Amino acid sequence: MNRFLLFNVLKIRNKYILILTILLLCSKSHSQELFLLRYNGPSICLTSDCVIVQSYYYLSGNTVINPIAEYNNFFVFDKFPTYIELVTMAETGFNCDWRSPPTCGDRISLKPTDCNWVISNKVLTEPTAVTNSFCDKVSLAAVGCTGTQKFYWEYSTDGVNFTRTNAVTGFNQNYEFIKANFPALNNYFGNIFFRVLIDWDPTITDENIYSNIVTYKINSCSPTVNISSPNYTTCNYSNGDVVFTFSRALDSNNNEKLLFSRNIAGSDLFVSSTSLSPDVEKVTDKIYKWKNIPAGTYNFSYQTQLGNNLPSEAVSNLTFTITPKQKLEFEVTISQPACNNNFGQIKIAAKGGNPPYFYYMGDETIDNKHAFTSPYTLPTQFEDGNYKITVIDSKDCIEK
Repeated sequence: MNRFLLFNVLKIRNKYILILTILLLCSKSHSQELFLLRYNGPSICLTSDCVIVQSYYYLSGNTVINPIAEYNNFFVFDKFPTYIELVTMAETGFNCDWRSPPTCGDRISLKPTDCNWVISNKVLTEPTAVTNSFCDKVSLAAVGCTGTQKFYWEYSTDGVNFTRTNAVTGFNQNYEFIKANFPALNNYFGNIFFRVLIDWDPTITDENIYSNIVTYKINSCSPTVNISSPNYTTCNYSNGDVVFTFSRALDSNNNEKLLFSRNIAGSDLFVSSTSLSPDVEKVTDKIYKWKNIPAGTYNFSYQTQLGNNLPSEAVSNLTFTITPKQKLEFEVTISQPACNNNFGQIKIAAKGGNPPYFYYMGDETIDNKHAFTSPYTLPTQFEDGNYKITVIDSKDCIEK
């Protein structure tokens, strides 16, 4: 068993080892887990001032491990130290003859939950595929213990050069990172990295180490939207449209487009479209109409996408309804001639559909349609015979 920590002379020298090691650790893979140990307790063998600590040993299981950095009572390990072993002895010349044997071994066990003794630097939780992106803000926290350590938050856009924020939290305290508070991130979209500087004792700085690094992605924020209502089908038997009015225009310089998705309530069948599709009409820079949608109530979501980048955070839990238009109905009333040499008359009446109303007769086509106000008596005098009359509304819907 090799001793590596003897008295204060070696401790003071290793103060500089810690500073150098921390600088080196910053360039290593951020997935490496380190452990920061604070030990300043006595051995349970100590019963008198005449007893001194001869040496310390740190073990992972039954294997002696050396700290990769140390400063005073703080030690950094790359393996979890499950034990601290001390050897104490009776100091000569202090009437310590009562101690027999003159040396004593003591082993103190450590667990990951012993936050007052040792903590992992892996305090930031890796986001999931669902939570790893945001557009305006994200909630972060250092977790894993309940100690008194402080965490100084930093961010980076390249994973190497970090910027210190003014946020300082304790264990399990949320930090809401708001993009708008950092002018350097204006118009920035892409990866953003977070880490914290772990500070156990605010009165000194040499014991500080950096945490693991977690990666998120900043996407563009989708604009807010107003959805038209009510929305009707063109005819009672056809499809309808819905109009979306967005809070901002799309960024044409970055090829931004809108992605739409809908499914009829209670169904798992989704229909998707984009602002570049034929079934979406661009009315203005902010207004889009999704056309040819069957009647029904729909769940709706949308998001934006810049070029070929990942889409922005989706805006969901929206609904709209396409209501069937009231059916167009009409009736014809015939006034028969009073005598065989008289003429008859035809009266038409219409309701529902999309007023105003039109009619055309016989060999006429829709291009020859005549407007009328219901009820209406046709001006033609009709002789005996069969006549065909078609009634339509302003959307060219027929009775069906």
